Amino acid sequence: MRIDFHCHLFQPIDTRRMVEVGPMIFKGYGFYERMVKKFSEIQSIETKNIMEKTIFHLNSANIDKVVLLPVNMKENQEVKKWVEFAPDIFIPFYNPPEKSDADVNVKEEIEKAIVEENYKGFKIMLTFRKKRLNDQLIFPVLEAAQKYKIPIVMHCGYPPPGTRKNVLTYSNPIVIDEYASSFPKANIIITHMGYPFTDIAIALAAQYPNIHLDISNLAYMMPSRLKELLIKANEVIGVNKILFGSDGNTPEMIEIAVNYFDDVDFLTDEEIEKILGLNAAKLLNL
Repeated sequence: MRIDFHCHLFQPIDTRRMVEVGPMIFKGYGFYERMVKKFSEIQSIETKNIMEKTIFHLNSANIDKVVLLPVNMKENQEVKKWVEFAPDIFIPFYNPPEKSDADVNVKEEIEKAIVEENYKGFKIMLTFRKKRLNDQLIFPVLEAAQKYKIPIVMHCGYPPPGTRKNVLTYSNPIVIDEYASSFPKANIIITHMGYPFTDIAIALAAQYPNIHLDISNLAYMMPSRLKELLIKANEVIGVNKILFGSDGNTPEMIEIAVNYFDDVDFLTDEEIEKILGLNAAKLLNL
């Protein structure tokens, strides 16, 4: 079973047009020029149904299931539509309330999301809200993850290129050290292997059995660096705690990320399949 553990909701945009016009800020950037070339090699379909288009590229990439990660409360509701469209493919995660609000009982909202609405995990975006990952708002989430034994995907490291917010200031995963041992049954996933704080992320994963790393974004942003980081992580923690994630902004990027990862020549076939889905299946109890 192959699982993309880090996928966001796509917008129904004309990908070819987006790539051709492209944001001028990225002209000449290595990752952008490389992606333009890769898009020209990917066969897609013409449809206004973005979910249908996503499934087309999942099939092309030989991906069986996808964890959908909403980034705000509005997207929590949008995720449900995707799950209704293809319940055997899309796995819904939940973005909990991430700001103090006297009118919202965070614990009740979280319990309702898991028990009544059947979300399968959490996506934490505190670092985009100018909050570090030890903010008090994280503790109700940790308690629920511990109680229901469901994973928490935490944004760590650098944000998508062009994010004009000081996200990196708040994204060092070192603060997870403060509570990881207090919630041993709450499986925490550090995104992007914590890059550029990768050594810290690997050290945390070595220290705590419940900390895992995903490689989202790295496969297409910096494929040569990904090799270096995976070799380093494998030396310390092996591959059983590493998860594949695409983290693109179009369905085509799922296929591109998988193609990059499928081309690695420094892991065994068994190790590749663990990263590409078997590890995720265990975390999701599939």
